[in-house]
Amino acid sequence: MKIAKKAILLSILSATIVTTGCQSVPMGQQSDVAMVDPKGRGHLQAQLTMADYVALAEKVTNKMLVSKLVQKWGKRRPKVIAAVPVNNTDNEGVRMRDLHDRIQETLFNSDVMRVVDKSATSFDYVIKSELTSTRQYGKGGQELVHYTLQLKMFTLMGELKGQWSDDLAMAKSEKSMF
Repeated sequence: MKIAKKAILLSILSATIVTTGCQSVPMGQQSDVAMVDPKGRGHLQAQLTMADYVALAEKVTNKMLVSKLVQKWGKRRPKVIAAVPVNNTDNEGVRMRDLHDRIQETLFNSDVMRVVDKSATSFDYVIKSELTSTRQYGKGGQELVHYTLQLKMFTLMGELKGQWSDDLAMAKSEKSMF
């Protein structure tokens, strides 16, 4: 037990020394570097980041997974195709494949359904998704962007069985704090 306590104390002491050493800045140099939480969602522009894709895709997909429609499947695990999302934003640079991959990964990991490739000939549902955005501009260069991600589940016959969505609003002011 004493050895474990010494190891923990030594780890804490080592971390403190390393962290303290990293904080010193030589004279004449600026300290503009900061640690960033990789799960954080900081923004310098009114555009989506990878963390936003992940959060929005997971949130909407989880809304679908806990819905009455999906829950009533019970132990039956239907086959679904997750179509690549349609980009109806004003930003052609949005990485829709990343959004698709996160939706597909969340569906697969739920163990509620079987995810099949778009080339499959036997499946029960198609999940289509769309990302849209609207921009509003205010006085002094303020910008507000609303992103909406929507998932729709269709049967083989094209019947809409369910629809889920969520919004993400981002604001940018010309008077930036950075």
